[in-house]
Amino acid sequence: MKPTEDCDEWVVVAQFDGTGMGMAADMAVSHLEGSGVPAIRLPTGATTSTFDSIYPVGPVRVLVPPDQADRAREVLAEEAAGGDS
Repeated sequence: MKPTEDCDEWVVVAQFDGTGMGMAADMAVSHLEGSGVPAIRLPTGATTSTFDSIYPVGPVRVLVPPDQADRAREVLAEEAAGGDS
């Protein structure tokens, strides 16, 4: 998602570290957006490479507008529990 409003004040509702963190963050963003919650991931694609492999740099965070944070956390908790929102 490319928000049309300034997202400097958006809040972090999830953070992913380790192998597969970019995919996990993308899935969280997709689930949030599918539930009507605007969301973005940061960094959007910072990587470093070592020989033939490419690795994300640092944790990947999922952010939402402040007024949507509680709903976003509910949606993500339902998803983690295997339910639907």
